[in-house]
Amino acid sequence: MRAPAVPLLAAAILTLALLPAHAADGGGLVFVPWKLLNPGDPLPASELALYWIPLSSDDFRRSELLTYQPLTTYSRDCVSLSVIRADDSATIARLEASGKLPMAVLAGADGRVIAAVPSEHGALHAASVDKLLRDTIHAREESLDRDLDDAPKKLGVGDREGAVALYRRVWEHRCLFPRHAREAERALKKLGVPLVVASR
Repeated sequence: MRAPAVPLLAAAILTLALLPAHAADGGGLVFVPWKLLNPGDPLPASELALYWIPLSSDDFRRSELLTYQPLTTYSRDCVSLSVIRADDSATIARLEASGKLPMAVLAGADGRVIAAVPSEHGALHAASVDKLLRDTIHAREESLDRDLDDAPKKLGVGDREGAVALYRRVWEHRCLFPRHAREAERALKKLGVPLVVASR
């Protein structure tokens, strides 16, 4: 029995997508840098991980997600873009997408699902996927702003431990929010708190 696989044409398109975003043949067609994950591959450890699970190879080949320019604007170090094969039942179940394909799922660095974009009339719309990603990043930025506002208040009432916890939380998001992280790092250094970057 032949094992399910991504057809050669789809694989060729995906090979282009793995390259840095670029215009193909000068015609303005931009490929999104999706990475194909095979069953058993480790999930990315980026701060945010966007998973696209096509219904089939044909769905993959025809999807606007391959060339949707706004999705090329995210840092690959901070936001990973991965394609999950439709036959990878274990990963699909882990992403809570069983029986719901096609679907896009957004997860955090800990692998927990944040939110998902379902298909509409059998199609997954790239604009909806990008909106989920942008809304999530915006919400996190607002949360970090509140943390930076609240930390000095905690110090003002003698809650050093609480302030340190907030500053550490902000600093942990340094990939997506370097400006916030630098402010938190300066505050932690003033408090004499060491920062250790965990190895991956």
